[in-house]
Amino acid sequence: MQIVIGRASFRRVVLLFLLSLLCAQPGLADAVGLDEGIAAVEQGDYAKAAEIFRPLAEAGDAEAQYNLAILYRSGHGVEKDLEKSRQWLLQAAKQGIAAAQYHLGYMYDTGEGAEQNDNYAFLWYRKAAEQGHPKAQTNLGVLYANGSGVAQDLKLAYVWFNLAAAQGYAPAFQNRELLAEEFTEAERESLRSLSRDYFQKYVMPFQNQGMMRRPRH
Repeated sequence: MQIVIGRASFRRVVLLFLLSLLCAQPGLADAVGLDEGIAAVEQGDYAKAAEIFRPLAEAGDAEAQYNLAILYRSGHGVEKDLEKSRQWLLQAAKQGIAAAQYHLGYMYDTGEGAEQNDNYAFLWYRKAAEQGHPKAQTNLGVLYANGSGVAQDLKLAYVWFNLAAAQGYAPAFQNRELLAEEFTEAERESLRSLSRDYFQKYVMPFQNQGMMRRPRH
């Protein structure tokens, strides 16, 4: 989708649900159980994966909650149910899973599976963005650029686009280039300096997270 501010046309991230299940951190449940669920996903046995994830999610494991939410969102192994997906995403998001926070923000941003709400979209995108999530950083920048759910701030939009672009995320790079013409060279240099500070705070500590847990053999 595209949105417009001034002369620039900024792009939100298109949401793709990848069943590679990018889990951030271990939760409360036994790791072997989670690995078995992920192995079932890799084998295409989504029903088995749902059976494994459900009791772990109900026991409070954040990774299992996120994974189960993705299955409900996509309709793999369970009947597609966006409300159940949102509920499980919320549980995982509250426990700090950045991917869950991003997906929850996207639901509120687009109104897909939740009542559209820019304020909630901003809230959850920001939480994920502050954990280094490049798609959340890109969409957070869009909200800042348009003043949706937050006061318009083109400088912060540029900074968040810059962080996601620095992680190699192409839509953020394109958005940043569109916005760059709004600033003088001196302003851009100041924003690059602020971006470096943000990168140290909101990207570097999280660069080793977000990798898929591999099944044990």
